[in-house]
Amino acid sequence: MVRDIQIEAAEGIVVRGWRSGEDGLFLRIRGQGDEVRLVCRCGRSHWIVREQVAPGRASLIVTCHTCGTRGSFVMEGVTLAAP
Repeated sequence: MVRDIQIEAAEGIVVRGWRSGEDGLFLRIRGQGDEVRLVCRCGRSHWIVREQVAPGRASLIVTCHTCGTRGSFVMEGVTLAAP
């Protein structure tokens, strides 16, 4: 069974991977063996997701599809495709 994590409790997590599906946004988090589902304060788990990559840093930016709540997480292990 997938564990839910509230957006308020997710501050400071490091994301190692993610996938979006019919049941919501699932994150692989450093230090966790299983995926977790990110849940908004409005109770929904459907997010608009964007990866932002800058020199030396990659972030996962999420916006709740329902209420607009936003979050940002550091990503680990991200590699860029060669040009």
